[in-house]
Amino acid sequence: MAILDRNGRPYETPKPEMQEFATARKDIDIFTGWLTRLENPDPVLRTESAGAGLRLYDDVKRDAHAGSVLQTRYLSVVGKEWQIEAADGPATRGRTPQVTREQKIADFVQKVLLDCNFDQARQELLQGILYGFYAAEVQWKYSKKGVDHAIVVDKIRAKHPKRFTFSQERELRLLTPTSRFDGEPVPDRKFIVFTWGSSDNPYGEGLGQKLWWPVWFKKNNIKFWLVFLEKFGSPTAVGKHPRGAKPEEKETLLNALDAIQQETGIAIPDDLAIEFLEASRGGTVSYEAMCEYMDKQVSKAVLGQVATTEGTPGRLGNEDAQEEVRADILKADADLICECLNATLIPWIVDFNFPGVVDYPHIWIRTEAEQDLKDLAERDKTLAVDIGVPVPKTYWYRTYGIPEPTEEDEALVVPQTPAAGGMFAEKGRFTPDQQELEELAEDSVTDAAHAMSSVDAEIRKLIKSVESLEELKDRILELYEGMDTKDLQNTLVEALGTAALKGLSTDTGPTGRA
Repeated sequence: MAILDRNGRPYETPKPEMQEFATARKDIDIFTGWLTRLENPDPVLRTESAGAGLRLYDDVKRDAHAGSVLQTRYLSVVGKEWQIEAADGPATRGRTPQVTREQKIADFVQKVLLDCNFDQARQELLQGILYGFYAAEVQWKYSKKGVDHAIVVDKIRAKHPKRFTFSQERELRLLTPTSRFDGEPVPDRKFIVFTWGSSDNPYGEGLGQKLWWPVWFKKNNIKFWLVFLEKFGSPTAVGKHPRGAKPEEKETLLNALDAIQQETGIAIPDDLAIEFLEASRGGTVSYEAMCEYMDKQVSKAVLGQVATTEGTPGRLGNEDAQEEVRADILKADADLICECLNATLIPWIVDFNFPGVVDYPHIWIRTEAEQDLKDLAERDKTLAVDIGVPVPKTYWYRTYGIPEPTEEDEALVVPQTPAAGGMFAEKGRFTPDQQELEELAEDSVTDAAHAMSSVDAEIRKLIKSVESLEELKDRILELYEGMDTKDLQNTLVEALGTAALKGLSTDTGPTGRA
């Protein structure tokens, strides 16, 4: 039967437009119509670089404070633990000997990355946060370790983004002496490009656009500050001579002014005067305050807060909120670099060594704090042992990182300690008399539970029927008055009688031991 739309006509499945419509050629900011390459639309570079291009942001990196907070942001990602997860799901620590092919591939990729400068490469690629994008060239080599003639990574060399441009199709091109404008196309599976801040603009939108002006204002403010300090430490000397003084008298005065800077004492005629112009300033504004203000703007732009870089953390009572912002930025950066590597380097390694693979392993960076297993174990014990919540065995192995024993393994089983009443009593751990007492106690508990079943059923039925705790409180008393407890009474009488008879039949010696 045909499906009809709201107008009664046969419904036609819509077809998506597969091609990009808002292409770079139609962008009036990054394509001028006559160029064969894309231009970086960064407004700061267009107005302030004077032809230096992305080298302009090297000044931001050289600033002591900006360089420090940027390095903090990069290293916060590089310092976290990472792992390569197999295509069929997270790798477990307790794998069985029958390791899947997907896991073997993941282990191979992890070994390749551990054997090269992977941490350094990630730190350098993360500089794309400042510049907008950053590229790194992969140096491949053949290795006979593990896999015959395997193609592995020898070194990952980061390249300054000033050396690259992009084509109209957003393809990376290398600027060379023979192709200074359009650049040369780069080999396939050779360059990793980490782009930050924009998925449409291949040049990205780095923090340099935000950091340039605070750093520039701070640098020029320091220039005036140094001039002020020079004037404050060595005031300008002013010489005064009578009107109509002769040239030789003026020369004598100038020589005296020069001598002030070097000599401890000078001699001048009594009709000449020398004064000092000292640097002074009123108000509360200072050069230092301006530098501190600009540093705070840099900290906010890079770290999202200033508590960990300026002043005393927590003075305003919001240090926890600020650290949460910092954690969000860390996770976002880690996810972005993982996304980049999962689309480039990792598939390249697999394609070179395992032809025909469709589902690739992927890298994952742990950004959250390690879980406190002690608190978790206490919680799990309460749920599983005290309350009796059923928990699958796989949860224990996965959560606590314990390898699951196989049929070939000799498992170590620690016997449980008997609880009150002998609920965990095991044969062979007691004397015959003690074992008999344990079994009698367990039988009594079982009989009591059976006798309570009818009572328990009535209570559960009542709980489901009431609508509030107050109603339950009133009606449960009424229920107890008419409750049939004969079976429970008989069970208790039998248990007490059995215990009494057992006690009378026990032969005790002088030490009181059975």
